[in-house]
Amino acid sequence: MNTITVLLVEDDPIFSEIVAAHLLNEGLEVVCARDVAGGLRLFSELPVDLVLADVNLPDGLGRDMVRRMKMRRDCATIYVTQCGTSEDRLLGLSQGDDYIVKPVDLHELTARVRAVLRRYQRAGVDRVIEISDWTLDIVRRELADAGGAVLRLTRAEFDLLAALAQAKAEPLSRDYLVEVIGSVDAPTNLRTVDVLVSRIRRKLVAAGPGAPRILTVHAQGYVLGRAEG
Repeated sequence: MNTITVLLVEDDPIFSEIVAAHLLNEGLEVVCARDVAGGLRLFSELPVDLVLADVNLPDGLGRDMVRRMKMRRDCATIYVTQCGTSEDRLLGLSQGDDYIVKPVDLHELTARVRAVLRRYQRAGVDRVIEISDWTLDIVRRELADAGGAVLRLTRAEFDLLAALAQAKAEPLSRDYLVEVIGSVDAPTNLRTVDVLVSRIRRKLVAAGPGAPRILTVHAQGYVLGRAEG
């Protein structure tokens, strides 16, 4: 198995340290955050394969954080709960791929992490999306032309472009894209979306006639189109 990166979002420092050390010993890469803000930031910066999230975090709910993450790109998810109520089970199985109850048996946790990752890989989640002769690598967060040259994009630009690519030629509304690029550090609105689209368009035009294009669909939003010419 290739190196897997797990994002652990947990506000209990002792629990976080124990779980991270165990997963590292099992050959997994682990990055840790203490709250929603930190989790979203690391998710936007790193090629995360699985999110291990506490349900209740100091600045919000784990499920809301995961919802925002999945709007940027898909990933496997396991929720950590304080008790195994039917509500917890429903949350874990409807909004995530699994759930586990504290106190956590570390060997059981490892087994569940690997099981979820196997199911996820079999499901055929698109990690590399082909757009004409270009490729969008969701994990490495890179847009490259046919020759492998990477077009530099900011975090928000990549998140917006990835959302359009994953929509598979279906238009996405500006309201939806506001959620996709939403940041805990700066306000985001419809104007922000339009500015980002303009910036990406300029970069794609400068890249040449073979680059993909972002098209405006009246009264619906934006859609990623094939290259011109």
